[in-house]
This record gives sequence, C-alpha cells and structure tokens, in this order.
Amino acid sequence: MTNCAPEKSRLRRAVFLLPSLGLASVSDTASAQVNTAWATDQIPVVHEIAEQQFDRHQLNSLILQVLVNGEVLVTKAMGEAMTGVPATADGHFRNGAIALTYVAALALRLSEEGLVDLDVPVARWMPELPGADQTTLRMLANMTAGYPDHVANEEGFVLPFLDNPFLTWSSDDLIAVSLSTPRIFEPGANWDYSHSGYVILGQVLEAATGETMDVLMHRYILTPLKMSGTFAHDNAVIPEPAIHGFTAERGIWEDATFWNPSWTLPSGSIQVTTISDAARSFDAITGHDGFLSANARQQMIEPALIGFGSPLPGCPSCHEMSANFSYGLGVMLQGDWVFQTPLFGGYAASVGTLPEGRAHVGRLTIAVAATYTQASVSDWAEPLPNWADETARLIARALVPDNPPPMR
Repeated sequence: MTNCAPEKSRLRRAVFLLPSLGLASVSDTASAQVNTAWATDQIPVVHEIAEQQFDRHQLNSLILQVLVNGEVLVTKAMGEAMTGVPATADGHFRNGAIALTYVAALALRLSEEGLVDLDVPVARWMPELPGADQTTLRMLANMTAGYPDHVANEEGFVLPFLDNPFLTWSSDDLIAVSLSTPRIFEPGANWDYSHSGYVILGQVLEAATGETMDVLMHRYILTPLKMSGTFAHDNAVIPEPAIHGFTAERGIWEDATFWNPSWTLPSGSIQVTTISDAARSFDAITGHDGFLSANARQQMIEPALIGFGSPLPGCPSCHEMSANFSYGLGVMLQGDWVFQTPLFGGYAASVGTLPEGRAHVGRLTIAVAATYTQASVSDWAEPLPNWADETARLIARALVPDNPPPMR
C-alpha cells in the first residue's frame, strides 16, 4: 500500500472564530464571564485534538466546527480538498445520513400541521406497498418497520454498485430491491437500520402532501434554517468548492467524489453541505426547542426504544437498544448525546449535540468531516473506520468530561 499522506506543514489551513459573550445561557453577568472564560480556554484544546487526529490518521482533509449555545467556538479546516488545493471551511461534502434527521424533522413538522399522522398505517397513502396496513410513519422514522435494507442486498444492490458506482437508482428501484427479499421481522417487532425505510418514508410524505421531497425539504428545512451552503442533487453534482473523497471500497484506491449517491436517501433529500450548515442545523433541530416544538423535539430525541429489539440471525443491526445506543426519529441516541455519523463514498462525517439542560457548559454541538489518504486505512475491508466520528467524540469528551458520549 502506497503511503500518500499529505505533507502536513504545507497543507494545514485553519480558520478560527472566537466565542462571543452570547455563549453563556445564564442571567447574571458573573456567570456569563465564567462561561466565556471556560469557552475561550477550550479553543486550544479543540485545535490540539484536531491536529493530533489529522496526523495520527494521515487524513487528506479535516474540517470541523464547534458550537456552544449556538455560537461558534471554533471553525477549522486542514489538508487538501484535492491535490494541491487547500481544504477550506466552506468546502462542500456529502452529508449522507445527516439528512435522515431532516427527513424525520420534516415528518414531525407535517404532523404538527395535520398533514400526516405518524401513527396511522401508511396504507392510507401507499395501499399497494406490502405490509403497509401494519406499518406506520413512526416505524419508518425510527427504523422498526422491518423493510430489508437494500444496501445489504448483495445481488440486488452491492454487486451492481461495485461494478458501476455511477449508476442512477430511482426510489422505485431501491424499494424493489428491498422487497425482493423476505422481511426479517414483522412491522414494529424489532429494529434494523434501513435506508429503504427512509426511501419509503419519502414517498409517503410526497403522496400525503402532493409535493416532491425537494420542494418539501426547501420549504420546511433548508429555507427556514438558512442553509445556503446545502444543495439537493439526485446525481453526482457537487458545487465548488468541492471536497474530494477517496476510497478503496472497490479494491483500488480511487477518487469517489463523483460516484452517484442516488442510492443513499429519498430522492430530493440527497445532499451536499458545508460544516457550518451541518452544525447549525443539527443544533437547531435537536439541541433546543424552537425549530421543532417541544413535543416534536421530545419525540425525536426521546430514548423510548431502550430495552427494545433483539439479535436475529442474518441481521447484524438487530440487537437490544441500550443507553449507549438507541434510536429516536432520524437520530442515534447515545447517553445524553444525539448523533449522526455518515461514512460512504470516500466521505466520513459526524455531528453530535448535547442538548440544552444536559451540561453545565450549555448546549454543545460538534460537527466534523474528513477525507482519507491510503495511509488512513490500514485494512480496506469493511467496516471502514470513521475517523471524523472518533474526532468529534474525543472533542466532546474533552469539553464535557462529566457527560461524555460513548466511544464507538
């Protein structure tokens, strides 16, 4: 394996934003000064962890942002976007599963407007879908619906994808792959990570509203959250400045930036984003009431599935939910933290929020994105390591040692 790690001294680039006095979510000036002093002291801690991770894992790029009570503590970009081009904090990368949170938030907002009912069988909108009379929107959103994940289907998806990662997959294609194998469990009887369930959820939301997911996502998520750096493309388009992703998923080291991501999520919610958009949106949706009502946000992040689920043959994802890992609506729940950790097509990312009221330092959100060199991955076999997620968790454990997220 050739070591093509970047020359660190030449390629490092960082953007630093100091905290403002708005960091303190307290009423008295003395406490505000203490919190601001604490935040300022953490800036070198974040930089040190990022630089250590960049060097240790010989990353090609590392971009991160840390928010405290919604205010920027640190924004940092290191490495290369592509050969000879420095990575910058406004670089676009594929956000993958982070958009699952947006789809779930969309379903919650539509529910509050009375356009859908999360606990009604989806047969109301998709009567021809097998199992629709027993499956609710909530089951699709919390991954208990039991539709087999097309991504795990070797003949129907894995081999065609590895043969040609530039293929375009429609939502109907993906659902057909899912339905080509029997259910592992009945609706609501267990838990299994399923991209297919969210593709179905997207189709249900379109049928219920008469609008496309692209229109719905812009109206309810991207526009109100002012996500000017986030774009939905059902093809391989990635706007400049683009962070290039590199992978050996097909057994050779190659640039995967323009692989077609149409297989990943519902059409209209397949996105590229910036580190700021990822951090701010996740913070706004999961960290505090406002974008979502108190009731809706509680449904999203409540660990209601702890103790639910059991291991099943042929289902690596199936297991009993615990305090260290359970699932809400479009988010992973780990201790008091809320996470999404996409890893695909040469892109690794993680965004985690410690919601308000769960730490003395205030609400905390950490977003990290990384790309790799050949030297970043010692073994090309699955599962690949998510060094962005490891970085986010190390920062979280340093900033909030009394309430750290579990390491994965």
